[in-house]
Amino acid sequence: MKLRLTPLNFVSSFLLVGTAYLLIFPNETDRSYPGILSILLLFIISFITDIVFRRLIINLKRIWLFELLFLIFVALLTVLIKLYIFN
Repeated sequence: MKLRLTPLNFVSSFLLVGTAYLLIFPNETDRSYPGILSILLLFIISFITDIVFRRLIINLKRIWLFELLFLIFVALLTVLIKLYIFN
């Protein structure tokens, strides 16, 4: 299988490193285990989504386009939820 870097690869690796950091240094960041579990859940979702996009879309340029649009959509949805629900 050919190695193809995609935006969700970068997000997945960032989340995995963040989870490992919080597990190794829990006292320095004052994070609790529910926070670690939520980051781990986001990692699993982004990893599975990346696999789904790779299976459905063959062209690398289109994968980048759809994954970037997906990440922008998720970021906007997260901001809207935080603005309207938590305020």
